[in-house]
Amino acid sequence: MVVNLEKTLTRLLPVPMALLLVGLLASPAAVEQGATSALAKRAVWVTRWACKSPQDVTALFSSLAELGVNTVFFQVRGAGDAFYKSSLEPWSEVLTGTLGKDPGWDPLEVAITEGHRLGLEVHAWVNVFTAWPTNDAGEPPPVTQPMHVFRAHPEWLVCDRMRKPMSIKKSEARDNYAFLSPTSKGARDYVKKVLREIVLKYEVDGLHLDYVRFPDSCYSYDRESRLAYLKDTLHKEIPYSEWRRQKLTEFVADLSRSVKKIRPRAKLSAAVMQTIDTGRNIYFQDGVEWARRGYVDFLVPMIYTPNLSFFGTRLEAYADSVGASRVVVGIGAYLEGFSDSTLVAELRTAMAWHVQGISIFNSDYVLQHASVLPSYLGAR
Repeated sequence: MVVNLEKTLTRLLPVPMALLLVGLLASPAAVEQGATSALAKRAVWVTRWACKSPQDVTALFSSLAELGVNTVFFQVRGAGDAFYKSSLEPWSEVLTGTLGKDPGWDPLEVAITEGHRLGLEVHAWVNVFTAWPTNDAGEPPPVTQPMHVFRAHPEWLVCDRMRKPMSIKKSEARDNYAFLSPTSKGARDYVKKVLREIVLKYEVDGLHLDYVRFPDSCYSYDRESRLAYLKDTLHKEIPYSEWRRQKLTEFVADLSRSVKKIRPRAKLSAAVMQTIDTGRNIYFQDGVEWARRGYVDFLVPMIYTPNLSFFGTRLEAYADSVGASRVVVGIGAYLEGFSDSTLVAELRTAMAWHVQGISIFNSDYVLQHASVLPSYLGAR
């Protein structure tokens, strides 16, 4: 029924409007039939605040599996901190209240063990270039062992056009975090080393990249980046915006080769901006190019909107640009006013586009909408 409805409407209406109507009109019974094959990847983001103990992981993963979730993006790096046993970065203060203090358990190890027991894929979700969260006082991280990257290498922070490092004082900040510079070779090499450690030490099913971008186009004018730009463009003219975009793409390409060499079956994915042009031109995040060149296995555009027309149009843009099979669409169930019916309509629209899957932000809101999910996630 859904396929026939889609074909009929797309002959009569523009594609976004046709798929919007498919999402709204397709019967639950029709979508439920074959729902598992319609959404191969049924993912959820589990934030670093969701699991404070092994018991939390066990209970949450069990609930997600019962709803039909088959993939978890489990956050293991927020801002230069670790939710796993790292030789490079300190334990997160989220776990104990003290940065660098061993919590006495390994969240990533528990997540992998429990996830695999339940038949879930566990992808390590990492904030790539975030260095430290903003705060009211502008306080840097305390001294830890190992030393936090923000304190150990302040020269790697992004800088504005006046070469002023990005502030961590909330009243002065333009983002929730200060960032490491994606055009600093030292910062790039360090981050790749951190992410390699995760893939080397843990049997993850994938590595999920978040904040793999610049804070915005006003950054980074740090001294190292400007000198590197002048050296790279000595005999050719390349706009600074394009050079920054190329450097970020090179980072993803290098990381991809490294991950695949260590763990060939692991999937590399990236959470990207909900509109292609915004990601590419403001944040120098060329996700479409990454997917086309095979640097990432799939993209997760964060199409966080309750507006079904916007959702369909932006999903169409990604599906047309990289192919629906390389899209796992991000749904913002956390948004104010996001109802059960909104979630159902967006799930149906994703199914109508035949994308690889969906990911819901975040697990707290998956549980809040649990009553409507089993029919669409192919619950056990």
